[in-house]
Order: sequence, then structure tokens, then C-alpha cells
Amino acid sequence: MNMFPLAYAKGLQIEELEKQNRILEANQNTRMEEANQQVGVLNHTIDLLNVSLQAATDPLTNTASSTSNEFYQGNPYKSYADQVNVLHSKYNLRDDWGCMILKNVVDVRAAFMLGRGVQVVKRDGFAGDASRELAFIRDFINFNNIDEEAPQDWAVGTELEGKVLLRIIPVEKGQSYQGAHQGMIRAVYVPWDTSPYEVTADEPNYYRYLKADYEGTATRPDSKQVDVTFHLIEGEFVYKRFGGSAFPYNETSPKAAFVLRHMEDLDKELWDWRRINSLFAAPTPVITVETVGEAERIQARVDKKNWRIGKALVLANGKFELVMYKGEGFTTIQKAVESYIQAISGSTGVPVHFLGHPELLSNRATAENLLELIELSTGKERKVWIGTYEELFQKAIVMYNDAFRSNLNPMAIDAEIPFTSSQSLKIIKDVYLPMYTEGAMSLQQLLSYLSELDADQEVDRIKKDKEDDLSANRQSTGDGGFRNSRDGGRGLAGES
Repeated sequence: MNMFPLAYAKGLQIEELEKQNRILEANQNTRMEEANQQVGVLNHTIDLLNVSLQAATDPLTNTASSTSNEFYQGNPYKSYADQVNVLHSKYNLRDDWGCMILKNVVDVRAAFMLGRGVQVVKRDGFAGDASRELAFIRDFINFNNIDEEAPQDWAVGTELEGKVLLRIIPVEKGQSYQGAHQGMIRAVYVPWDTSPYEVTADEPNYYRYLKADYEGTATRPDSKQVDVTFHLIEGEFVYKRFGGSAFPYNETSPKAAFVLRHMEDLDKELWDWRRINSLFAAPTPVITVETVGEAERIQARVDKKNWRIGKALVLANGKFELVMYKGEGFTTIQKAVESYIQAISGSTGVPVHFLGHPELLSNRATAENLLELIELSTGKERKVWIGTYEELFQKAIVMYNDAFRSNLNPMAIDAEIPFTSSQSLKIIKDVYLPMYTEGAMSLQQLLSYLSELDADQEVDRIKKDKEDDLSANRQSTGDGGFRNSRDGGRGLAGES
């Protein structure tokens, strides 16, 4: 039997079925593409509706950060690296919005945080006089400019980064050090912004740090790259956190980072206010007449004369007036500005009058209370700085002992950062000074409440002045009972 016709027919049938299958697949792909396009159109429509509902664009100035159609987001700076980068950019005037308010907040907090600066004192309970240790640390402070601009620069850095890393390095005498000691210890501040280091804690003790490491280069002012890699062990650095929690101890969000968006929005509100003023604040001359022809004629004459406000204008049968916008829309911006100022002040502890809005204060008593508020809000940071300086001084003494074979006692000294507010001065005047006058308080204790004075040095100076005055008086009169007016007539006998 000849099978060729049957096989041929089946081949044609298979070919036809394959052709129909390809057509069906093509139609299915086409329908899928059309469905995907419809889904994309629907998603785009939903996005536009969300934009309209959330008012995510700036209608007057179009100041959205990237595109004009943008959704609201609560916190645009979620990573620590983004926070530090933006804070540094704003502080150094390299960002678009929020630079002025951020710099005010950082500088005010840094100034109140440090008070009159760090003071080194003998530790309570130390048996010796600690004169050698005090002399060394005062030389160390002078060598590293800790009595001048360095603490302020370090404090600004901690406000921008929420932490501080100080390297300590021995310096041989005759190099950059020319003082009385065999050598000195250099303290070097390391900003995370340029050298994103990582510290390692003695876990689970998150308050003891064993290592600090960074590998990389830095760009010098002459654009040359220099290797700034370092691997520090515990005795070669001091690390303290001013933000964040105990863990993760490398991510320390600064206090100003919590109101970054508020600072930017405040700046934008002020810009919107300016735009509204430029659009609506200028008065518009309006001339009211009865007919269209008369209006066209007056308009043509005004245009021809190039009339400006201030020039004389004489009208026949026309009523002239200056019309201004009388709506209340600007008040919403005013309220927004005040709300942002209050939020920034409440979060950072900086009083509103330091942010340029004294009208938000009700009276003078409120202003003085707000000064106490910033003292309290920077109290935590002040305690951390005290711990920082104590550890710095102690490690500097240990390194000096090892490098130059000395035997100074690192536990002989403490650090203090006193803060003298107007309320504190009032207490000194009304309470402590009368106690001193009546002999219920020593001069040294009284002077210790004044942060700009070194109580020990001042007491020694006063005693020396009294001894000189008494000696001169004895030589001239032979009277051993000399008293002078500076001690209220009590003389040396009044000192404990």
C-alpha cells in the first residue's frame, strides 16, 4: 500500500497546526504586552493621584530635591553616612537649603557645651600634691591648643558626626616641641567625614574600645593624594560617642540629624514667603471708569506716558486707587515657619531667640529659663567631654611615661568643664558671697564657682599678694596686725 499520500497529508496537517500555534502565541504575547502597558498606565495614574493628594510638589518655586513629581517621605536621610555628609555640606555652605539654621544650631550648642573650656584639677582623694602631673597636663594643653581654638573645633565636629576620635602620638623634644619636659604628646583630631574609620569594642562591654582602623587616602590642598591609613590599639586613641546608642557604636546620629528635614523645609518656607511677597506685595494701580472705550483710551494714554508710581496722574471721570492682595494665605507660611523653629529648638535645646525669632518668647523670664534649658540639653554632652578629656589626659601621661621613661601618676588629675549661667551668677551673688563674707565658706570654694578662674592659682596669687602687702606694712610701720580691704578686713587669719 502506498503510504506517501497519507504521510504527506499528516505533514501538512502538522505544519498547519504549528502555524496556528505560532499565531496563538503571537496573539498571547501581544495581549500580554497590551496588558502590561495598561498596568503601567494605571500605576502612573495612581502615582499622579498620590502626588496630587500629598501635595508633594512646591507650587510656587518647584524646589523638590530631584524631580517635580515626588512623594512625601518622612526622613530622607536614613543612613549614618548620608546624615554626616549632609550635615557637613550644610555647615560649610555647600548645600541648597538649611545651611544658616544648621550652622547656628551647631555653633550655639558647641559653645554652651564647652562653657569656658576644660580645666585640669587634682583628683579628690589623691594623697600627693599632683604638682608634676598638673604641670605636665597644662603643658600638654598649651602644646595642643586645648586652651584656645581646638576644643571648639572638636565640639563642632562632634555636633556634625556624633562622635570624636583623638589620636595621641609622642613627639621628641627639639622637633615641634620646645617646652620644659623631655618630650610631649600630640593630640590629633580625626574627622569621620574625611577618614571613615571603624572602632572595635570589647563586646559586650560597649564602653571600652580596643581598636580604631582606617585604610585609605586623603586629598591635600595641592590635590595630591596621601596615605592616611592607621591601625590604632587601645592606648593610642580616645573614642567617645555623643549620639546613638551603645550598639551599634559606630553609627552615632548627631542631634541635629533628627531635624535636618525641618531645617530644609524652614528654608523653603522662607523662600516661598519671599516669592509670595514678590508676587502680591506690590500695589496695583486701578482706574475705574464707566465705559470700555473710556478705559481703553486711559490705558493707551498711561502706556504712552510710561507712567510710574510717584508721578502725577490726572484723570477725568475716573476713580484711582492702589489695590493690594488682601487674602490671608501668607499666614499659613508664617505659622509653618514658627512651627519649624519650635520643633528645631525643642529637639536641639537651642532657644528660639538664638535662632532669630525672639518674638516667640513671652517675656524676659522665659528667655532666662530657655538659657537654663540649653544648659540642661548640653549637660549630657558636657559629661561626655569631661570623660573624653580625663581619658585623654590619662592616656597622654601613660604614653609619656612609656616614651620618655617618666613616672607621672595618671590617676592624680581630673578634668572639669564648669558652666556659669546668669542664674548661677545670681546664686553666687545672693548665697555664696554672703557665706564667704561671714566666714562660712573658703575663698577657694567661692572661686571654684567661677568657671573662668583657676581657683588654686587664684588663691595662691591672693595669698602671695597678702604676704607682700603684710611684709611691706611691717617694714614701714612695724604693725604685725595689718589688714587690707580685699579680704574684708580679715587678713591672712581669715583663710582656712
